Amino acid sequence: MTFSSGTVLKRLPSRTITKIELLNGGKTATFFLKRHKGTVKSFEMVRTLFSGFSLSWGRKEWEVIEAFRKCGIPTLTPVAAGEKVSLLRQESFLMTEELVGFQALDTFLRNYFSPPLSPEKMLEKRAIIKEVAETAKKMHHAGLNHRDFYCCHIFIRRTEDGQREWRVLDLQRVDRRRWLRNRWIIKDLAALNYSAPKQIITRTDRLRFLVHYMSIGGTLPLTCGDTSRKEINTGSVPNRRLIRQVMRKTLRINRHDQKLQARKLKA
Repeated sequence: MTFSSGTVLKRLPSRTITKIELLNGGKTATFFLKRHKGTVKSFEMVRTLFSGFSLSWGRKEWEVIEAFRKCGIPTLTPVAAGEKVSLLRQESFLMTEELVGFQALDTFLRNYFSPPLSPEKMLEKRAIIKEVAETAKKMHHAGLNHRDFYCCHIFIRRTEDGQREWRVLDLQRVDRRRWLRNRWIIKDLAALNYSAPKQIITRTDRLRFLVHYMSIGGTLPLTCGDTSRKEINTGSVPNRRLIRQVMRKTLRINRHDQKLQARKLKA
């Protein structure tokens, strides 16, 4: 918490992110140190009670990383974490390894799939859509809600043999809900839908994503309005109620984003 070297990338009253370069066997290794401090809010205590994660932000994100890795979702490599919690004040940190060669999914899609697409690239785009759907399903099936599930927080890297590697980032808001999960699942899917580049991801692509999402494993981990069952057998046919809910939430995200942009222009 008292480390003073490195390059500060972000400085907020309650959080700083610092880039650190250290010698490692004659080479330079890069890490990111995220430090939190401040007064614990009441809603954070409620979140801790219901989610099962720790109260401090640094330790909580470490636990979320472990939860993601446990259910097969690749994410950051944690190096160290620590916390100091006293009464209603907490200080904590998380240190992770740098991602090398990865780029955000939205950037990758724009750079790699500019139309017109060859048949090979069409097949690869469909494979990527299926892999993202599998990631979302694993996350939700494990009871985890990202709450910032935008394309800019999903990173991809193509290997030399043409394979793809994935990482899901920005896990500080991830939660685990036992009740009212439908709302948060819809929010995750809508955020992903909103952030997918419209010039690259067509309406058919978006429907294809939902087909994969709901058909993987044969069940959908939310009620979709049916409170009598915890899971719905979907087969390969998209649930119309789910599609309507995702579309409505996508429109609300769009309106909210436009309001924020308008405020920035006025300022």
